[in-house]
Amino acid sequence: MLDILKVVAALFVIGTHAGFLFEYSEVASQIVTNGIFRIAVPFFFCVNGFFLFNVFKNDRIKMWAKRVGILYLIWMLIYTYFWVYLNDFELLKVIPTFFFGFNHLWYLAALFFGGLILYLLRNASDAVLLVSTFILFLIGIVIQYLGQLHVFPEQSTLDKLINYPPLHRNFLLFALPLLSIGYVIRRTNFHTKLSKQFVKRLLIISLTLLVAENLITYYFVTGEAILNTYLSYLFLAPALLIAAFTFKITSNLNSKLLSSYSIAIYLVHPFIIFLIYKTLTLSPTVTTFVTIIVSVIASYVLIQLNKKLKYII
Repeated sequence: MLDILKVVAALFVIGTHAGFLFEYSEVASQIVTNGIFRIAVPFFFCVNGFFLFNVFKNDRIKMWAKRVGILYLIWMLIYTYFWVYLNDFELLKVIPTFFFGFNHLWYLAALFFGGLILYLLRNASDAVLLVSTFILFLIGIVIQYLGQLHVFPEQSTLDKLINYPPLHRNFLLFALPLLSIGYVIRRTNFHTKLSKQFVKRLLIISLTLLVAENLITYYFVTGEAILNTYLSYLFLAPALLIAAFTFKITSNLNSKLLSSYSIAIYLVHPFIIFLIYKTLTLSPTVTTFVTIIVSVIASYVLIQLNKKLKYII
């Protein structure tokens, strides 16, 4: 179930970046594409935090850091044209992009540093980790709102800085909190202590909170602005993680293969979207489905290459 959800989450990311439903309904696009679909990355972080427990327990942190670090460097190299050439090699843009990650690769950069910090905090109590999680995440949300509402319009430099996404969507204020939640869930085996009925209610309530928060901010706070962080992520992401272990699906699908597809689809899809925009004129929704099909094919090729060239996915 978990690996199936990871593939679905990767498809959600495609829908978000391609603008799924945008041409049909602005409200529907806001709720689905800019709301529900954006739970994908928080879910990924929670899942990684869950499995970091065993990484720490078995003292494999160096191996883990090497894998994530090399994967990040390889894909930053693959996307060099986009973040170096298109920026005319401006150091003020290239350096922070390399540190925080180009486009979707920010996830790997945040995972790398967030994972290392969690390792240093691995022996902290559950209460300390969870309270810190809430505080850090809340700080990120406050920074996001200060930027979106342009609280400092007369100070253009400060306004631009606050509106720089990596300032709040980073390893400390975004990745670490969600990694910590996944880690605590695994350390306490919390995912094994809930009934199916309770998990169903948890999912419904968490999803309702996300949709409500999304619509409230859209209509009454930010207007057309797209937010990267919602407070309800702290509830829905772990709810999905717990549900993956609560509702088991009997299947002959290869778990490791599904996991590889989720990673490959996530990594390659922006390049596919770029090619589609350059060569075809398609609506956002059609672009979403075409990107999914081509990304799955490209992912198959990457998976085969990875058998000979390690660290591609």
